[in-house]
Amino acid sequence: MKQTTKVIIYIFSIFVVLSCSEQHTYTDKKNLNDILNSLSKGDFYSCKLDNIYKFKNSEQKKIHIKEVRYKINKNINLIHFENKIGLIYKSDKWNHGNSIFLEDKKNKNIFNMGSFYDENDFNYEIINKQVSLKFYKNILELNLFDQTLKSVYSCIRLEKILSEALKKQLLENFLYQNNSSRI
Repeated sequence: MKQTTKVIIYIFSIFVVLSCSEQHTYTDKKNLNDILNSLSKGDFYSCKLDNIYKFKNSEQKKIHIKEVRYKINKNINLIHFENKIGLIYKSDKWNHGNSIFLEDKKNKNIFNMGSFYDENDFNYEIINKQVSLKFYKNILELNLFDQTLKSVYSCIRLEKILSEALKKQLLENFLYQNNSSRI
């Protein structure tokens, strides 16, 4: 009986500790809310454009920004936690201002774009392998506009600069994926 009581108290204590963990409610979209809460525990980065590469028949060539017909993002905010990356930027070919990427199960440090979530909840089953990014040693490479263009960014980790309130404010950007939804 004494042993059973100890086990019950132990299990109850674990339940209380787990239920007290802070889960912020960003949205009523369950999957998106879970992702934003996991990203809140991640590393926050500020990324600045270094180069743009154009690929033609597996040949890589640096090009100048003025030669590109897209308005390439010069600065991007990146949040990385485990197998997820959230990007906040000005524009992409879908007129979005942010996207969530999931790590490719076969290739480490390669992330593929997840589903759009401006109207529906994020869907883990929808992966766009045509839009991918590589994040390794504070270097970000991605193609938000065209598969033949790759933008390369240098990223700086914002370790102790961001308060919890500012992190939550950055994460709230993901509530409005479509730029036309923003104020």
